[in-house]
Amino acid sequence: MERETNTFYAMKQLPDFDLSIVIPLCEQVETFTCTLPLKVEYFERNGIEVVLVIDKRVECKILDCIQKYPFVNWKVISGAENETSLNLVQALNVGIRQATKQYILLIEPESEFYTDVICDLREKLDVYPEHCAIGQSLFLDSREEIDELLMEQYRDNLLSYGCTMVKKEFLEMVGGYDEKFVNREESEENLCRRLELSGIRRLFFPGAVLVRRGDFQAHKEWLNTLPEKMLPEVLLPVEINANDKDRKSNLEMVIYDWQEHRYARQQCKDYLSKLKQFEISSDNIFDLSYPLIALIPTYNESKHITDCLRNVEKYCDGIILLDDDSTDNTYLISHSDKLLVKAKKVRTEFNDKQNRNILLDIASFFKAEWFIFIDADELFYDRFMDLRNVMEKSEIDTIGIWIANLWDSMETYRTDMQDTNSYSKDGLWVRWRMFRNKGRMQIIHQRKLHFPSVPYVQKTYISKTLMLHTGYINSSCRKGKRIFYEKENDSYVALYYQQETGKEKLRDINEIEL
Repeated sequence: MERETNTFYAMKQLPDFDLSIVIPLCEQVETFTCTLPLKVEYFERNGIEVVLVIDKRVECKILDCIQKYPFVNWKVISGAENETSLNLVQALNVGIRQATKQYILLIEPESEFYTDVICDLREKLDVYPEHCAIGQSLFLDSREEIDELLMEQYRDNLLSYGCTMVKKEFLEMVGGYDEKFVNREESEENLCRRLELSGIRRLFFPGAVLVRRGDFQAHKEWLNTLPEKMLPEVLLPVEINANDKDRKSNLEMVIYDWQEHRYARQQCKDYLSKLKQFEISSDNIFDLSYPLIALIPTYNESKHITDCLRNVEKYCDGIILLDDDSTDNTYLISHSDKLLVKAKKVRTEFNDKQNRNILLDIASFFKAEWFIFIDADELFYDRFMDLRNVMEKSEIDTIGIWIANLWDSMETYRTDMQDTNSYSKDGLWVRWRMFRNKGRMQIIHQRKLHFPSVPYVQKTYISKTLMLHTGYINSSCRKGKRIFYEKENDSYVALYYQQETGKEKLRDINEIEL
């Protein structure tokens, strides 16, 4: 079996994994920190949080460790000061209760990824939603054995424990792991049996493999006595629910939560220091919470940026601006009372996706409920603005807004410009621009230009918010657009060839009704 390359862009990406990885760390800090560099890129993908359940005495070591990885959405749960140590099964239940995502992957601290277990099992559960997906654990003494392992040995050393993914609601339905059991094998087999009693079937995927360091012979000795030990309570549970339904351990103290960003101030400065230039408005911006932050990419927008910022600051609670190494004074004149961070990167080529992903990286250091992408040549139209009302709808994660392409004046827009979005109508385009904060995200589309400018599109809603796009307002702007997209060899260039025909259909913006 060929091991997958462990790089972010080589790994398969999903717009939103919506996954909590629960690791019962307890005191195994050295084991975990030793293998973490090999796992961190798997953890940094969209919509993944990593829940570590630890003993109080290792708190400082773990906090020192996770600060080095700012793009992992960490959640650390610690025991009380004078409490005895958690066993593995108790720690798993604590992690399940504290997880915030829809799906949960339960793995051991020493586990490494031989295949992309996270994506393999997560995609299977999309196809089989009422199931529990189980991979395998491969025991090795050293990592060098992996490529030398013969298939016969590979089969002999695999266990179907320690690699389980299932919806959180199903785990809650059966009360999690039964804490009468101490061993992972006993408790996990019992868990799967109770899930089956409740109608959630077990699916075994041998191609999803974790590597685990450990004494496999000890596990084989345990397996030899498995039938005697596990019957009847393990294999034949009578009750679906384990433990006390209202039970909550006094060990559950959250000492770090990615949503609180305890180390954001220094982490953000460290990140920005790698760019060409940056300004942070003040240190206390990282302590505040923002309902809505605007993300604005710019390049040679000195004609538009002042009006844009004045307009945006009326409707957003904070602004993050990234300049793509403008050759004019765009960066210098970008000022607003709502401007949290402005930064300038080195431009090697035009790459819209890269610019937006840098903005998303910077945004991940802030406590925000929502983010919205806005181009520098766009303005909110005061007549139609309902974002505040839409933000209150808990069932919505991605918001579309309407775009009117102004033509020849600030009072008229063109109604016959082509658009590929099926929601667009009457000359007004619809664009996904706003999304709920789910932790650090990246845009994963293959294109570097003309893609949905949000990391994920799900639980959608088209608002009654209208933006006026000034990028086509006069012949000079239109010519500049056409030349730019011709240079970029973009497939959308046909749209720009068709823009000036002398027979454009225009309409007064005051006649717009949404």
